[in-house]
Amino acid sequence: MLWLLLLASAASSLVELDKATAHCNGIDLRGLTIKEVHLHYLTGRLTVEKVTECYLKRIHALNPSLNAVISTNPDAKSDAIKLDLKMERGEWGSLYGIPILVKDNIAVDGMQTTAGTLFLKDIFPKQEAIAVQRLRKHGAIILGKTNLSELSGLLFPDASDGFSFAGGQTKNPYNLTSDIFGSSSGSAAAVAANLAMAALGTETEGSLIAPSSVTSLFCFKPTYNLTLSHGTVPLARILDTIGVIARTASDTAILARALTSNPSLGNQNIGLRGIRVGVLEDYFSDPIAQTHANLIHLSLTHLESMGITLLRDISFQYQADYRYPIIRGMLCEFGQQMDEYLKNGTYRRCSANPKIQNVTSIMQWYKNYPASKNYTLAALNASMSDSCKSEPAFSLPKHRHNMQSSLAQFFTRRNLQAILVPSHPDLSAFTPANIAGYPTINLPIGFNSDGSSAGITLYGPANSDSLLLKLAQAFDSQAYRPKFLV
Repeated sequence: MLWLLLLASAASSLVELDKATAHCNGIDLRGLTIKEVHLHYLTGRLTVEKVTECYLKRIHALNPSLNAVISTNPDAKSDAIKLDLKMERGEWGSLYGIPILVKDNIAVDGMQTTAGTLFLKDIFPKQEAIAVQRLRKHGAIILGKTNLSELSGLLFPDASDGFSFAGGQTKNPYNLTSDIFGSSSGSAAAVAANLAMAALGTETEGSLIAPSSVTSLFCFKPTYNLTLSHGTVPLARILDTIGVIARTASDTAILARALTSNPSLGNQNIGLRGIRVGVLEDYFSDPIAQTHANLIHLSLTHLESMGITLLRDISFQYQADYRYPIIRGMLCEFGQQMDEYLKNGTYRRCSANPKIQNVTSIMQWYKNYPASKNYTLAALNASMSDSCKSEPAFSLPKHRHNMQSSLAQFFTRRNLQAILVPSHPDLSAFTPANIAGYPTINLPIGFNSDGSSAGITLYGPANSDSLLLKLAQAFDSQAYRPKFLV
């Protein structure tokens, strides 16, 4: 009974801290869009320096209850001052002065990139991730690094989602006891709690969609190769894709354009009336999805009111036993690519662990760490197995080719431009898109009476990114909007 009282007290304290740090120069930061912040900059009501200070203050106040942020950027304030000077000179970018957090498996200059581990502390990437460079080019302020499922969760399937030894247990701001899912847990929790206006995360197998769907946020994963995974701690390079999390579809589109260096992405004059979207009813009729049945019904009705043609009662069939070889293939890629990352992609400070040189030494570190689990050691051992080279079933390029072929036939046969599935992480309905490297976007559709949020995911063929972003913006203009931290 005592723990319930303590939990209620923590939630109450969080609400009070949220209110106490909500305003910046008299303006409520919570829920502001990029365009609204830019308007305040132009009218002089806000400066980048002041906004940066206000968001860092919120992180300092709220993060101890959420564990969403692992570290803050020591250069954030000086970067903000430089941006204020640029505005005086008339220099302006689409993300000018927008405070953004970055998942801590993505390199940021001058900051450690731990991937949630203790052994990568003080082992620094040699070069900032291209994705971060692109955001900076457009004027973004990098506030810091977000927590995640350690090493993106691959080695810890029995651990709590959003937990890392470096950052602790990430909490869902809407319900401190509910699962935040992962692995981009901190990025989603931080945006939901208004610790930043947006965040970068990575998607390998639901790592963006899962936490975004339970925190009522938009997230967008571009077509593979539109954003480069260079500068990230590898999980499986052929699947790893950097994406964005934001509170509105319009902000998501602005971020996507900067992230991909494509100014027309989601900006084209694409007519939506008559667009054919396949509704995979097998997933929507699942008992897990049915817990959100009313919200799903309302969202589908809204899509139809936009002129979208929904094709119901269809299903996409693919190899049912794909999951084991995919996971084994990810382990194999991790073993090879982590060795390369440690050897050629990092430099060390004198305080860094000198023994961490390759996957073999990582396994030894976990052997000596008391909190490690046997599965972690078995997974690391499997990542170095000879079968990685000898077993064709573990080839991720082969699985990608097969999935792309299957989906291409399905889209063509049904004359579809997109597919719609429930976003609930336990259904993994978005898995085919991730294997194929196709774009995905999560649309938040509201909260149930018990406080749990729900989402639906759209995905389309390669390079259908603009269509998905246009659909999301049209959906967001009249549909459900996320609520504030409670």
